Amino acid sequence: MIGFAKKQKTSHVLNALSSSQAIIEFDTQGHILHANPNFLATMEYDLEEVKGQHHSLFVTPAHAKSSEYAHFWEKLRSGEFARAEYQRFGKNGKEVWIQASYNPILDQNHKVVKVVKFATDITAQKKQSTYYQGQISAIGKSQAVIEFNMDGTVVDANANFLNAVGL
Repeated sequence: MIGFAKKQKTSHVLNALSSSQAIIEFDTQGHILHANPNFLATMEYDLEEVKGQHHSLFVTPAHAKSSEYAHFWEKLRSGEFARAEYQRFGKNGKEVWIQASYNPILDQNHKVVKVVKFATDITAQKKQSTYYQGQISAIGKSQAVIEFNMDGTVVDANANFLNAVGL
């Protein structure tokens, strides 16, 4: 009975995660085993379109051929998890930014049997951040800007400021 209760709790946790996270499962070679509705909606695919395909479907061809990408999958196969912001591409090349963790799943012998990715779509935030960075860059090109610490120590000054004060 205890085993059943533990499995039931695990099921509830997974259901809760699935309702708020984009989740996709891969075999150890990177082939897609399953993806939940949140993941599929984020990437604008149907399960039938991605099941059995390789993870490289979501990256640029150049990145898929890179040593960095090969090393990424080697680390996952060795049991190391990965967590970062990732640029990915959905159906028809739609750019998607995700905050994600790739989690190797181990069997009772501590052998990696699959990799599960939990992700959150951060595309809107990434675009907003890029917009703000562009604004800051434009201000820096047209205005004299100096930055201070709270104690008044100069942290940075742009070329316009330095030229304005003769430095």
